[in-house]
Amino acid sequence: MDILFVLHLLNGLLMVAMPIGLAIYLTSRWKLGGEYGGSVAATFIISQVGHIPFNWIVGKLLNQTAMVSWNPTSQLIFNAVFLGVSAGIFEEGARYLVLRWWAKDARSWRKGVLFGAGHGGAEAIIFGALALYAFFQLAALRSADLSKLFPANQLVLAQNQVQAYWSMTWYASMLEHWNAFLPSHAR
Repeated sequence: MDILFVLHLLNGLLMVAMPIGLAIYLTSRWKLGGEYGGSVAATFIISQVGHIPFNWIVGKLLNQTAMVSWNPTSQLIFNAVFLGVSAGIFEEGARYLVLRWWAKDARSWRKGVLFGAGHGGAEAIIFGALALYAFFQLAALRSADLSKLFPANQLVLAQNQVQAYWSMTWYASMLEHWNAFLPSHAR
């Protein structure tokens, strides 16, 4: 078993286990119930129900404009700003609504920290589950005959993706969900 196998698996497991461990630690240490972490976790998931389709629709619309011919650096800068603003609007809007009408008593520092840990924890757990899903898929594809699994027009792409996953540097494997945002020449 090679180091990348262990690190890819560890990456996904830590992204799931660490927020759960933090929630258990904070609620037991501060004698608080998990309702704030759980409500914000639900709030984060609900915010994504609007956020993800919004980004998809805007992406489809922008792909029909001259922006697709921008240089990669300009596209990266635009994407970073646009995606950051859209995430802020949807996620902060959802948190505002929860704090305004549901978790009205979450005004102490401890409850605020637990509230924030629930938001970040939900996001980390979702990314961790996706990282684990990718790990198990790519572990199965690692030694498979890809020509029997993929059509000929997608075979080279599939081979390149499997090869890229299993040949990345050890430190990149611990940040693998960020690789989706890097231009191909920076990976």
